Amino acid sequence: MVDDAAQWQHRALLVAFHYPPLAASPGALRARAFAAYLPTFGWQPHVLAPDMRAYDPDSCESDGVVPGIVHRSRALDARRHFGWRHRYMAWTAAPDRWVSWAPGAILTGLRVIRRHDIQVIWSTYPIATAHLVAGTLARLSGRPWIAEFRDPMTVDGSPIQRRALGVLERFVMRHADHLIFATPGAARDCCRRFPEIAGRCSVIPNGYDPALQTMTQPRARRGDGPLRVVHSGQLYPTDRDPTVFFETLAAMRRAGRIDAERVHIVFRNTQQEAECHRHLTRLGLSDMVEIAPRIGHAQALAEQAAADALLVLQGRGFNRQVPAKLFEYLRAGRPIFALVDPDGDTQALLDELDVGVCGAPDDPAAIENALATLCSRLEVEGSDSAVWQADDDRLSRYSRRHATRTLAAHLDRLTERKSPAASFD
Repeated sequence: MVDDAAQWQHRALLVAFHYPPLAASPGALRARAFAAYLPTFGWQPHVLAPDMRAYDPDSCESDGVVPGIVHRSRALDARRHFGWRHRYMAWTAAPDRWVSWAPGAILTGLRVIRRHDIQVIWSTYPIATAHLVAGTLARLSGRPWIAEFRDPMTVDGSPIQRRALGVLERFVMRHADHLIFATPGAARDCCRRFPEIAGRCSVIPNGYDPALQTMTQPRARRGDGPLRVVHSGQLYPTDRDPTVFFETLAAMRRAGRIDAERVHIVFRNTQQEAECHRHLTRLGLSDMVEIAPRIGHAQALAEQAAADALLVLQGRGFNRQVPAKLFEYLRAGRPIFALVDPDGDTQALLDELDVGVCGAPDDPAAIENALATLCSRLEVEGSDSAVWQADDDRLSRYSRRHATRTLAAHLDRLTERKSPAASFD
């Protein structure tokens, strides 16, 4: 018996590893937004997620709002639960460290599909096990399946992990009824590798969520304080590496073109704190650049709204990706200081919206020119000037609500084209 058919004509199962109360994940924010806005477009979301043991407790926070009807099943992290001193057997982590989620998630998913008459399945990567679960459910139940790639699938790790990921990727490309990518570059790259998917893929970019965005009013520039530039989020040893930026700052300081009285730069939650401090000490920048700890998401949004400018770092290795925080930056209406590869999707988005002072992240001259331009313009125009802000109509295309409308249209189309299997009726 279907207990909610009278209330809802359409029901979808969202298979998402990253889901609240997990906070330190753009994937959790994206899945949360889809679950929150789908009812607006006639869809009741049921969310299949792991239980809390899968998450690092330090990565969780809760505002008490977890949208959708959430069904959790047992999941363990191979590194934390099966390993010794962060070492673990490769077979316990193929295709990823959370593959233990799959058996219970498949059983739970089958019960949810039967009990609630689920009509379509959606899953999102990372992590790969989500696609393993959703693909198995789709094959067993006959329901149509939308597989989403927020990032390109990375086939790396141990030999057994690489084989498992390669097999899973080919399975997804063969059996998913529709594929969604977060950037045009990722979609083009996947279509080159798998030409057969060209007619069944589309792009739904990341975005900002007005319901979560802070209402804090941006402060006006203080005439007697340094410009405050904020970078929110993780850095990486390659392609999101601030080393060239730090070295350029040090060179500008030695030449007398910048100092701590003119600009103060905050790197928030880098997850590379020791390495950053080492560079800053070596270069004598500790008074100009602050390495700050993680704060809650709402606090991070408030910090962005109060900054004079917001920094994004994106090297060529991430050309097929756009950092999710960039959309929050844009919504905050602060000037964007973008050290991004000129051929990447991030630069293309900034060009489309006609915002940002940009420079290549590996070119000291370009970095110096961009920073000098940013500081000069901020000191003349102020950070609250409309010249820094994206056009509202163009920016609204990147709201989470708009993205959910697009997803709902795909759900509608698939359920009209493909009926559920008779075995579950």
